[in-house]
Amino acid sequence: LVSCISSLHVNALMAATLTSCPPHTFFGASPVGDSGTAQRRATRTRGAAPTRASSPAALSLFQQPVGFGKGSSRGGVGGGRVGGVSDAARRLTLASASSASAAAAAEAAAGPVVAPAHLRTNVTPVPPEAMAEGGMDLRAQPGMADGFGALTSHDFLRINTATPGLRVLNIDPPVVTVDDFLTTEECDALVAAAEVSGEMKVSSVGGAENVDNIRTSRTVTLNIPCLKDHPSKKAILRAAELLLPELAGLAASKGAFTSPTSASPFSFELPQVAHYSGGEYFRTHEDAFPHPVAAAKGYQRRATVLVYLNDVAQGGATRFDKLGLEIRPKKGQCLLFFPGTKASMPDARTLHTACEAAPGHDKWISQLWVCAYAGKHTPEGKPPGPGDRSARRAAEKAAKKASKKASGVGRK
Repeated sequence: LVSCISSLHVNALMAATLTSCPPHTFFGASPVGDSGTAQRRATRTRGAAPTRASSPAALSLFQQPVGFGKGSSRGGVGGGRVGGVSDAARRLTLASASSASAAAAAEAAAGPVVAPAHLRTNVTPVPPEAMAEGGMDLRAQPGMADGFGALTSHDFLRINTATPGLRVLNIDPPVVTVDDFLTTEECDALVAAAEVSGEMKVSSVGGAENVDNIRTSRTVTLNIPCLKDHPSKKAILRAAELLLPELAGLAASKGAFTSPTSASPFSFELPQVAHYSGGEYFRTHEDAFPHPVAAAKGYQRRATVLVYLNDVAQGGATRFDKLGLEIRPKKGQCLLFFPGTKASMPDARTLHTACEAAPGHDKWISQLWVCAYAGKHTPEGKPPGPGDRSARRAAEKAAKKASKKASGVGRK
């Protein structure tokens, strides 16, 4: 623990999340079981995916035995022996130690072995004292800001940690809020335009019909004539690009709202406005597509940019069921999280629920999904090369042939 705390630096957040040292020791949070809801405690105690730490403690592979050194001896043995150990043995030991230290140093320089985000089941919360203040403010902590930015860049999309009003609610998986993402006027104008559009319809789920009735809100997509060029829509896209720098210039590009490709790897799904009357909900769900669906579509939802368009006095919270987080709607505030990873896989830790607003209370939100080309990374995180599709089809054919052979199909 002392070693972990003393090694806190620019990459502390990465180390906390991606090595085997307990994450909360870096941030002053209480040990597992000392704070948080029962659900959060249960989540924290889950086993993390296997990782390897590269801390100063890991480099201390060799300690000189007591008795080595000038003038020391055990029994006054001389003639090339120090402390009862021959010169040859001492040289061999020191050489081995030097080699081990060099290997450890090289391994440390290479960085930790990292499990892909979709395989991690542990969560890294912010300290309770930071949560009591509405989340972790990175402005006065440049080292933390750099580390958090590195974490989001490694597994998700890099967050601009200098964004005004940004607060970190959870470190891994990253969940942040941004105050004043939209102005009061922009929120009011968008709600009014959606209300009078006459196009608010019962929401679908993931582009499909809402057959299971898991969502009872009404939605309008911002591509109808009266909303297509709405100033508030433009403000959301502009603010999203500032928050996620990898998207810079995307809104103005021709492919902004078309399926991503290898040449143009990011795009937006059309922004929406959703209205929840009192008692309406969106039950527990993930925003990312299951991997087979993402593979069929050719893209994955990588980021959710949700903007609260009004204050809700009672109910209406967004609850992250596996993180022990509830975010109450605050007018103009953005909630950002990453349902999908760089490996184009869903991060099940972002499972969430749109809780019911109390009777007599309405909830208005705008939601924008950032999508990325699903062929950009395979599930293992390795970039595909030329002929990747052909290789995949050949592998599928071979697997089918092997399966038939094993089951005896086609035998005479």
